[in-house]
Amino acid sequence: MSSEDSGAVSRDRRRHSTHIRSIIVGGTLPVAIGLAATLLMASWIPELPDPIAVHWSGAGPDGFGPAVPYLFMPLAFVVVYSVFAVMMSWKTTPSGSLASGQKLVLVAGVWMSTMLGIGIGGSVEFQRGLSDAKDAPDVGITLAIGGGVGLVVAAVAWFLLPPADEAQPSGAVPKSVDLRGGERLSWSHSTRFGNGTMAILGVVIALTAGIAIFAAMSSRPAAGVAIVALAVVAVSVVSMSLWRVSADHRGFIVRGAMGWPSKRILLADIRTVQVLDVHPMRDFGGYGWRWSGGGRSGVILRTGPGIEITSSRGKRFVVTVDDAETGAGVIAAVLKKQTSRAE
Repeated sequence: MSSEDSGAVSRDRRRHSTHIRSIIVGGTLPVAIGLAATLLMASWIPELPDPIAVHWSGAGPDGFGPAVPYLFMPLAFVVVYSVFAVMMSWKTTPSGSLASGQKLVLVAGVWMSTMLGIGIGGSVEFQRGLSDAKDAPDVGITLAIGGGVGLVVAAVAWFLLPPADEAQPSGAVPKSVDLRGGERLSWSHSTRFGNGTMAILGVVIALTAGIAIFAAMSSRPAAGVAIVALAVVAVSVVSMSLWRVSADHRGFIVRGAMGWPSKRILLADIRTVQVLDVHPMRDFGGYGWRWSGGGRSGVILRTGPGIEITSSRGKRFVVTVDDAETGAGVIAAVLKKQTSRAE
């Protein structure tokens, strides 16, 4: 077996091991913690008042509702998040490992399930034997303990995953578009999240709407907070899911569907342009407007081709978009024309 074949076999084995660890840490462990907490709380239902306290303020319980939705909603969140985390970590780095952003997404599920299990479990345990949920004590301590224990468990889970690989993809210099005489080039293209990501965002909005409805049934103040949260999520999804990317003699412009957020890089500030293949979780740890190490940021919406602009200060900005070769070629052409004029 040649050294090249041996290296490929080694990478395949490492990738298989990474997938197994990702499933255990990001999927099995959080769901097991959430399921154990839910089953324990369900065993307490005969001892709980009806309705139970589901929301607290500084003055004590101020929201009440049926026990079953309150007990099972955290598990639903954990299951949905775990599926998302494992999916987002499935595309490994070229070496067969995970980027630090992927590891963070996986262990966040462990933290969340532990925090919810202890925090909500404690709030329910405090109500066992009460005839009226209004007498339930404050639950801030259980949430604090849950968050702290969750951090410890997540830290342990971090080291159960393979070491992070921060290797960044290399790009290719695009072919410059032909530019003659006084012609002016202009390129514009829309880009959006892939269908899978849009489906996940739809689930997030649906879950947020469910929380808002549940809160409205239990407390007016809680309902107001939940409705505001739903509005923020909806507006964020609309503004961040569709973008317009433009390249011309002025430079490079990326603008959200609602006109904000936006990024403008003037032609005079552009040092180089490249086309590269982008994998959101592996290269940026997620989707949307992202930041990564080494002064690198971008609008990352899907797996596939992207344009990378390096500024005169060494900062790199990436946007995933179809027909990236043409867009980068336009920037290369106007940069070339600008250089020839300077000479």
